[in-house]
Amino acid sequence: MKLFVYCAGGLGKEVFDIAKRVIQAEATWECLNFIDDNPALGKSFYGANVFTFNEFLEKFDLNEVEVVIANGEPAIRKIIYDKVKARGVKLGKVIDPSAIIADTAKLGEGVIITSYCSVVSDAELGANVVLNCKAIIGHDIKVGAHTVISSMVNVGGACVIGESSYVGMGTQIKEGITIGSEAIVGMGSVVYNDVPDEMIAIGNPARPLRKNVDKRVFKKN
Repeated sequence: MKLFVYCAGGLGKEVFDIAKRVIQAEATWECLNFIDDNPALGKSFYGANVFTFNEFLEKFDLNEVEVVIANGEPAIRKIIYDKVKARGVKLGKVIDPSAIIADTAKLGEGVIITSYCSVVSDAELGANVVLNCKAIIGHDIKVGAHTVISSMVNVGGACVIGESSYVGMGTQIKEGITIGSEAIVGMGSVVYNDVPDEMIAIGNPARPLRKNVDKRVFKKN
């Protein structure tokens, strides 16, 4: 089985390194490559081959490959996920060997779990979710598809986080809280109250600022 990391960028490098550690521990994949449709990248990135998505479809047997999406923007994660699924491509899971995953946790396809994360009893991660370094997902939590949980985030038990949302670095979320879909919680926030769909919230305590109108976390100047 071959693993292709879709998006050759910063998160792509991190996922590539995690995949190498997984191979050393479990021999899960026989080789690693990138997929990226940016022609400026050329044919090599981070010591590996780069293929456009069309090249990937033409050159490889889809029964012998898995793809994982390495983009930190939830909306773009969903776009790529839909594109990949529409062509019948299987999504793999990339989970760092240092992560602690409960036997009762449920992990959707395409999940990325980076170093020293914790996903405990009966937690559920939807398809294409990303957990960055040292994120803690407590018991009975549900995280919706395509959502990105940044480094050092601590989510208390029985919280619900919707689809295509983003939780910034170091955020603390009180148990039982609901964060809506396509919401953004700014880095360092402490969340004591629910955050509605499509809302940007930040602070201690976290307060709604405005609607997430353009559905983007990382905005170009």
